[in-house]
Amino acid sequence: MKPSRVFSNQRGRLPKKDAGRLADLILTGERKRLPINIIFTDDAYIEKLNTAYRHRQRPTDVLSFSADLDEGILGEVYISIDTARRQAVEYGATVREEILRLVGHGALHLCGYDHHRKPDTARMKAREEKYLGMFLKP
Repeated sequence: MKPSRVFSNQRGRLPKKDAGRLADLILTGERKRLPINIIFTDDAYIEKLNTAYRHRQRPTDVLSFSADLDEGILGEVYISIDTARRQAVEYGATVREEILRLVGHGALHLCGYDHHRKPDTARMKAREEKYLGMFLKP
């Protein structure tokens, strides 16, 4: 499998290499053969996507979009760095930890996980914690 790629239109130190490595850990663990693209963006851009595709006119933290398999990627994960920074403070996490949590969340959506019903939420959350724990352990 080719490695997942990370793109950013944001300034500052961001965990781009870690984001790609975490995504690849998840994809390997979930037996997916295609990489993903991860895009770090801001609230303004992710709000445009959220409005266009989910009909919710507000920023969100992460959006995942599946790709056609002939594109050579499983899909794309968009992460608002603005929202990640706010949530990191709210959750008592570092910005790096919050961004990686969102990478995991988005990657798992592309692997078929969802959180619309309670059992699905618990299953997805457990997978997020498993992979993030594996990745962050010393």
